[in-house]
Amino acid sequence: MKFLRTIKVEEFKEILDSISSLKNEEELINIHECYNRIISRNIKSKIDVPHFRKSRMDGFAVIAEDTFGAEEDNFIKLELIETIRAGDIPKKKINKGQCSYVATGAAIPENANAVIMVEFTESDGNTISISKALTPGTHVVNIGHDIKKDDTIIKEGTLINLATIGILASSGISNIWVFKRPKVSLLSTGNELVTHDIKNLEIGKIYDVNSVVLKKAIENTGVDVKFLGIVKDNYEELKSVVNKALENSDIIIVSGGTSKGEGDLGPQVLEEYEDIEILIHGVKIKPGKPIIFAKIKEKLIFILPGYPTSALSCFYVFIENFLRKMSGFPLKDKFSKVMTVGERIYSTVGRNEFKAVKIQEKDGEQMIFPVKTGSEAISTMFYADGYVEIGELESIIERGDKRRIYFFQ
Repeated sequence: MKFLRTIKVEEFKEILDSISSLKNEEELINIHECYNRIISRNIKSKIDVPHFRKSRMDGFAVIAEDTFGAEEDNFIKLELIETIRAGDIPKKKINKGQCSYVATGAAIPENANAVIMVEFTESDGNTISISKALTPGTHVVNIGHDIKKDDTIIKEGTLINLATIGILASSGISNIWVFKRPKVSLLSTGNELVTHDIKNLEIGKIYDVNSVVLKKAIENTGVDVKFLGIVKDNYEELKSVVNKALENSDIIIVSGGTSKGEGDLGPQVLEEYEDIEILIHGVKIKPGKPIIFAKIKEKLIFILPGYPTSALSCFYVFIENFLRKMSGFPLKDKFSKVMTVGERIYSTVGRNEFKAVKIQEKDGEQMIFPVKTGSEAISTMFYADGYVEIGELESIIERGDKRRIYFFQ
């Protein structure tokens, strides 16, 4: 297969934006499994929250009218008839001249309509002296104060975070309808790659970095990713693994095997499929020019460069937001910030460059500085906090310029 026309970054992004989201199927899952999932139906509360009147703080439940006229020099005495702890059911209703001790969050007994803080009382056995007048409703949390029964509490499309789980749990929701996550298969290619089970690294061999780093980066987009292992530079083996991935996933991401070298079998395997559409084979980007994007019916395939920094650059620039759109996760712009450039940054004219940068303090201001290692060095990502985009026609970003940094997540 020959290289197709190398296209511009924006052209590739437009192609990805034009692809429809995958079919949004649903599944019912338990609340303990719902973190970071996308809700597929509006959810209504099953109960009022709270479903009983309760106290905002430790104190005495009273009839507010009994406290009228109470002051520091004019105590009003009430009879203590019950102590109510959190979780207790009140056994006695309050009558005129009476009160009950209530802990924070405890149920308020019948007839009581206010709670006086302990600080404004004095106790002598079952006699409680009140030194402050109250209005009805003071320190009382009424039924449905937080959430009312049958109210829509979460809307379809909401990403479930810890606060969302808290609302669901408080409303008695134990099972939630969510969108199924797109299935992604990840594989690494190359005779030089070995797993981390190998303790004695031979000359010419390297540990597979992409399978570890890319897998975690893909997981952060809200999809379901499965690593299919390291595939040697063997046509039949690669074809077999790709066939398996096409059967079991919606999207395939391969690291390695994108260029014109004899050992790069990705393009050779793809051209054997009858329904293949090679949409992209080369983008004007540095690092990561020889990226491939193909479509087989409804299945999508990305083949990334083998160098970890190049592979991750392509992932963050093109694939991350694409997967987030498919899963319903927030787009990466949420994890970006405009900052001042602290040192001149050089770039090659003719290709968009996505430059790894780090944040350092200079002259009392947090600024961004270029990381000066190449795409072949995995340490580039280690020392970087994120990346900035340099336009195709730009050769220099001057110190003091403002640029948006996209953070690695």
